[in-house]
Amino acid sequence: MLYCEICNWKKITDGSDIKEMTEIKMSSIPGGPPTLDPITKKVIVPKNIKQSRRFKCPQCGRVVIPKKLQPEKPNEKDRFDGRKSGS
Repeated sequence: MLYCEICNWKKITDGSDIKEMTEIKMSSIPGGPPTLDPITKKVIVPKNIKQSRRFKCPQCGRVVIPKKLQPEKPNEKDRFDGRKSGS
């Protein structure tokens, strides 16, 4: 689901029509400072952390981050178990 909080634009998609959207390029986040391995005396550079994809809202142009929708699960309280209600 893509949702813009500024202009309330909303789109539910399965990801096939994302190619029509304008993607905003983001650089990866450094994983941390380089460390020195005490045994081999070599520098170990941690891997970069990749950011989630971001898109431009077609109405207002602000950044929209896709969110994954969870399927609805039946609520245990709403389920009928055969007991009578009330006294």
